[in-house]
Amino acid sequence: MNIQKQKRLLSLLELTSNFSLTGGAWIIFLAQRGFSLFEIAVGETFFHIVSFLAEIPSGAAADLWGRKKTMLISQLCFILSVPCYIFAYELPLLMLAMGLTALGYNFNSGTRSALTYDSLLQCGKEEEYLKVSADQLFLYSFSSMLASLCTGIVGKIGYVLGNLGDLCFNLTSAAIIGGLTEPTVTENQKNRQKFSLRTMGSQIWQQFSVSFAFLKGNPTIAVRMFLDACIGCCDTLTVFFLQQHFSESGASFALIGILLVIVQIGGMAGTRVAPLLAKRLRFGKMMILCSAGAVFALVTAGSTLPILSAAGGFFLRGFGLLSETVTSDSINRDLPSDQRATLISVGSIMFSTAMIGATPLLGALSDSVGTARAFPVLGLVLAGVAAAILLLGKKAFFAEK
Repeated sequence: MNIQKQKRLLSLLELTSNFSLTGGAWIIFLAQRGFSLFEIAVGETFFHIVSFLAEIPSGAAADLWGRKKTMLISQLCFILSVPCYIFAYELPLLMLAMGLTALGYNFNSGTRSALTYDSLLQCGKEEEYLKVSADQLFLYSFSSMLASLCTGIVGKIGYVLGNLGDLCFNLTSAAIIGGLTEPTVTENQKNRQKFSLRTMGSQIWQQFSVSFAFLKGNPTIAVRMFLDACIGCCDTLTVFFLQQHFSESGASFALIGILLVIVQIGGMAGTRVAPLLAKRLRFGKMMILCSAGAVFALVTAGSTLPILSAAGGFFLRGFGLLSETVTSDSINRDLPSDQRATLISVGSIMFSTAMIGATPLLGALSDSVGTARAFPVLGLVLAGVAAAILLLGKKAFFAEK
């Protein structure tokens, strides 16, 4: 394997697959079509229900039949979602579109991380994973920032052309995936079985059994995943609902784009400081910092002053990606390669569970009392949950080797 080429392609994939022209204004567009914030939250909740149900099977598919194939299926789901979004004027079609998008993320989440780690492992460079992972998340935030800069343009060209632009990036991402090399670091990976409908159920069940037996014997990994999922949930929801929050404050599409750029720069900063802080702080102290910082940022995000609210989003995005970077590095060091994508998908299930609970809450609160008051309430919820996880599962955070 040419590891330098592999890393270049994975970096390019971060740029193309995370660039969404409509990403900075999709809630505003749907609201303009007549959807209430609660209905949008219902659609987002359905997204995470689909994600919850499909996450483990998609991770098992990646481990059993190959990471490249699974990532190509991911892009196919994104491609099929585009016409659904374009013609979504009623909730059922919106839910179908979001369900396909969820499947797209399912077949990618965990898979790309597993492919990256095993590529490095195959070349004896697994100690580089923290830096490579941080670089990938930096490019993810950079791509999202560039997309946010286009919010003003998308506001002028409209929802349909914006979605067609997203389709072009989906096709480009599929082409890049085709150029990746499938890593093989175990005998099972070298002798992967061909996909078969007849044996699919038994193969996935066996993968479940082995993976959950591993987690049962290593509960600290699951606890670390859960705290990261809770912080990531609040980070993701806030970035979504800040669109409407800025709009309620009277900001134009162009100004919303600029404010969202500030938010995304926070994510880039979080990925840059992660390797530096990891050398100075133990994992438990890092997660206390991320939790406390995220709570403070949520309260600040509720400000009626757009620039102060954007500052809250900046810090929340930073602490969210800092948490994701260090947690990914921590757990990947202990995961077996044959179940890596499946086990990483467990973390995504935890994220979906948190989103299923928090999304309707934030949507309903935003409709009834406004986003300015809803964000601090979410911050209080996160404070309670994070404190409980850190206290009850303190061995997972403070007994690190």
